[in-house]
Amino acid sequence: MHIARAYCVEAESIVDIYKARALFFAGDEPRVRFEFLCSDELCRASNATKVIGVNYDKLVEEGDCFVQKPHFRTNAGCVHIDSCEWVAREREIRRLEAPPARSPCRGFRRLKADDLVGVFWPDPSAAPGPTDTGPIVARSPSPNHRGILSNDSRPQRTYTLNRTTVDFLETVISAYELLDSDERHEAQLRIGSGPTFSYSKAFCRIQYYLGIFGPRIFHGGVRVEVHGPNYAVRFFDRIRPYPAGSSSPRSVSLYLKRDQLRSHWNGRFLAAQLAEAAKPAHYAHCYFFGRLVPHPTHHDRLAVELQTLNHLAFTVRAVRTIPRQRATG
Repeated sequence: MHIARAYCVEAESIVDIYKARALFFAGDEPRVRFEFLCSDELCRASNATKVIGVNYDKLVEEGDCFVQKPHFRTNAGCVHIDSCEWVAREREIRRLEAPPARSPCRGFRRLKADDLVGVFWPDPSAAPGPTDTGPIVARSPSPNHRGILSNDSRPQRTYTLNRTTVDFLETVISAYELLDSDERHEAQLRIGSGPTFSYSKAFCRIQYYLGIFGPRIFHGGVRVEVHGPNYAVRFFDRIRPYPAGSSSPRSVSLYLKRDQLRSHWNGRFLAAQLAEAAKPAHYAHCYFFGRLVPHPTHHDRLAVELQTLNHLAFTVRAVRTIPRQRATG
């Protein structure tokens, strides 16, 4: 059963897994893992139904080995009541979706059907409304996000049917990184009201920025430098001229100030990732939905401009070291 949100006992609020991770890294060390209960108020009150948060406390992936993305899962020893929002959601999805001969959400090796994002809406105010069709909309968290399932004494929550719509970039990145090369050509993603692309076309390496038209998610490997309390992110790849040979390739950078990070709900986690990526034997991959603008002080560079830090994500990994074998003589 897919669980998108849970009640965090320590925060006394409903959170999704990314808000749980942000709250976890916002605390001082030594950090203690959170306790989660079902987000459904009646289910939580009836059974104190526990939910397990997986990998929300992880900051770095080691080498290229597969690490499960953060998510919630059911606790084998806790039963949800029949009217629980997640039980009802699962029942409704099964009713609406008779298995087709070839479902676009099935057959992926490392990705659950519920985790394949079909629509990324960068502007939450323009997201599909309650009258749209398709499965349940997933939303990025806000500092006051509660999302408790209402009972008869409160206004009823309205669901749409599109369970694959999100406005938080990291959710899309999680799906992208769990797809292998062939699966990225098969899986479909729409960005805003634009056309639908395969994941392989929706995600573009940053060096091709000038030759791409329409909304895309750009990405590339980066070097992170610590500048006092701030961070400079520099892409390894340079922007290729378009058309070819028209000008010299230009480098791309992103500068993130401490105050900018602190003011965002996920900023402490981003800062922790950047600090880790700046350490020796670590590297990062940067994803962003935004645009490139002339650098304010370096004319040979371009700078990343973002509408919100919701449109920025990093994957940080530690380089695996292979122990040297002693020579035997």
